[in-house]
Amino acid sequence: MVSDKDRLYVGLYIRGGQAKMPGKEDTYHWALIIGPKVEEGSSRGIRLDAKDTAFGAEQNQWSFHENDCSLRATRQLLVRIVIAKIKDREHLLQILRGVPVVQRDLSGIALLALQNDGKAVGTSVLDWHTVRDAAMKYCQEKIDAHRFDGKVKFDMTRPATYDFLKKKKK
Repeated sequence: MVSDKDRLYVGLYIRGGQAKMPGKEDTYHWALIIGPKVEEGSSRGIRLDAKDTAFGAEQNQWSFHENDCSLRATRQLLVRIVIAKIKDREHLLQILRGVPVVQRDLSGIALLALQNDGKAVGTSVLDWHTVRDAAMKYCQEKIDAHRFDGKVKFDMTRPATYDFLKKKKK
């Protein structure tokens, strides 16, 4: 039987500024993306991320954002990684909406919340360090292959996607 379960992705987006975190994960803006297993040109998904708003020179406030999004490539999206098959989309959204937003760390805390829940997703890789390292490695591979600088032709309508569950590029 073929599974038509939605997928949970981690997306890495362009981010300005210098990386300050020890693992350099703040080189990128991270988001969680929910989308169908099989995508068509008009497929839509949900993007969940944390963003900061400056309130003066020393104050930033982090807030949760949930937006409808196209699943086609954008100028900002560098790569995305399939990390889970979703068993219960509404339950998953309920969990993610309840995750506290701690400075830039929505993805790591969200994955821990999903691990602890054990019901929203089925087959998955939810260890933050494993996901972070694989996503950053895949993104670096795409940078090294000149995917983003125009030196080599790629189908730029499709985002660079790695299926971590199957250990292969899509």
